[in-house]
Amino acid sequence: MTALLHRLAAIVGDVHLLPGEEAEDFAHDATFMEHRPLAVVRPADTDQVAAVVKACAEAAIPVVARGQGTSLVGGPVPLGGGVVVSLDRLDHLEIDVSNTVAVAGAGVVTGQLDQAANRHGLMYPPDPASVEMCSIGGNVACNSGGLRCVKYGVTADYVMGLTVVLADGRVLRLGGRLRKRSSGYRLIQLFVGSEGTLGVVTEVIVKLVPLPRHRAAAMVTFASVEDAAQAVSRVLASGHLPAAIELMDRVTLRLVRAKLPEGFDPEVEAVLLVEQDGNDEEFVQAELLRMVELLGGVEDRVAQSSLERERLWEARREFGKVLMAIPHRFFPEDVAVPIGSIPEMVRRVRRLERDTGLEICIVGHAGDGNLHPTILFREEQRHLVGPTAARIFQDAIELGGTISAEHGLGALKRDYAEAEHGPLALGLMRDLKRLLDPQGILNPHKVLPEQPADETFLERLPGWVPADGRGRRMEAGL
Repeated sequence: MTALLHRLAAIVGDVHLLPGEEAEDFAHDATFMEHRPLAVVRPADTDQVAAVVKACAEAAIPVVARGQGTSLVGGPVPLGGGVVVSLDRLDHLEIDVSNTVAVAGAGVVTGQLDQAANRHGLMYPPDPASVEMCSIGGNVACNSGGLRCVKYGVTADYVMGLTVVLADGRVLRLGGRLRKRSSGYRLIQLFVGSEGTLGVVTEVIVKLVPLPRHRAAAMVTFASVEDAAQAVSRVLASGHLPAAIELMDRVTLRLVRAKLPEGFDPEVEAVLLVEQDGNDEEFVQAELLRMVELLGGVEDRVAQSSLERERLWEARREFGKVLMAIPHRFFPEDVAVPIGSIPEMVRRVRRLERDTGLEICIVGHAGDGNLHPTILFREEQRHLVGPTAARIFQDAIELGGTISAEHGLGALKRDYAEAEHGPLALGLMRDLKRLLDPQGILNPHKVLPEQPADETFLERLPGWVPADGRGRRMEAGL
């Protein structure tokens, strides 16, 4: 280990190597799972990343790529120890206006990429709730989504090129600045959503779209969450395509009441926050009003200015911040179902809430079926959280959905992967992992199930600990 640390220091410089005992900030993510790495390195470019990975491969030491650590599934937690490769110094950014693309180092913060594009009249649409903190490399690793996905799509829809360091240190360059290509397998998509288990992404080329000149938003209230869910299906089936349509229930509204518009009643059962955008102001406003009418809510609040519109969105974005201010007492989930199944999924969550006595707030990107049922619990209810989360996963799968729409599987959800994908697909995934990472050193213990058949997911949440003792049970849970 000493020889490896000396070699890593020679690659990145002593100042950019942090020994494990000083790496507290790199031992966990937003889930509060924790495991100390052997060391943390902060390479400056792809060549240094490649040299680091090669050195670790030759020593058979695990490598965990890390962006900003905003993962909600334990993705960047170094459960196998080893070396954490922090990509924060890979922050170069080019806005190529003539080709309407951005070329970004993996460490570039996604919100800063979008702001840089905005200055040229362009936009990078995917906008996770953590857009002000998360990195583009992390977004690629998890195929992140966000509020605008209903109209614009997810990260995978924008990745045109990647630079990837493979498990043996070789550098693979895929794609480029062109928008069409039909030659060979689509290897780019193999790495998007692979959570650093197949390679370390160091640079990304993403396409940009014209920045809409006008936006209009409204908040519509409903007598029940089920009514709101049915209204979403009704609007989308009518042929309208909002830029965003977000769902918040009564519990969520109580949590963000300080950010609600003046005079707004936080005790309503549910709201939909709907936005439309475009270049014709009159058309955008008229389209919004037509959607509000179709939604058929109890009451509506249409923003009369850009300031009011921002205020509405501030309430939605505040949700994550409020949760982080009450740590260790919430469990956020990330399921998605077909749009027509949203009302049934909501009914099942409400039934689960009644059966368990837990408080489950529902917030999510209703326009693409992505719901975030978030379990709020007291200490004496902690034992109920794991079975409740597992039931939510099961319900989503039964309705033709997924256990992870935009957060990835990481460590917390990996043991449910086969329930969603089936043994044949899981077998192919394992084959790909062995092909690209034969030593299994890239972000081990993530994505693919490892547990023995008699160890259930239910016994592992919250406060995750594997059977072999890798990782430390967190008294704080998630």
